Amino acid sequence: MTTTYIGYMSSPPDIPTYAILRDTGAFPRALAEKMRAFPGSLPSTCKLIGSWAVFGPAPNVVIVETESVADLQHIDNHYLGWVIFDWHPCIPMPRDL
Repeated sequence: MTTTYIGYMSSPPDIPTYAILRDTGAFPRALAEKMRAFPGSLPSTCKLIGSWAVFGPAPNVVIVETESVADLQHIDNHYLGWVIFDWHPCIPMPRDL
């Protein structure tokens, strides 16, 4: 059985991601590489539903469907040191396919 999770993303306080973005106009190269590699890194038991980001103090969001919390740990490990996730299971609303 799959479960849908919302992951609220934030930067660790010791990583100056927003300062680098503000000063250079670009994400740090290592973080940009992780972002590009993310969809392809997901296990076959995990499906990326969507994600979005806002500039500023509000949390960014990623939504996944997964068969195991081990998939959430995989995502945590993928972004280790760059992003902190706060995962919450949810009940998705019906949608037309």
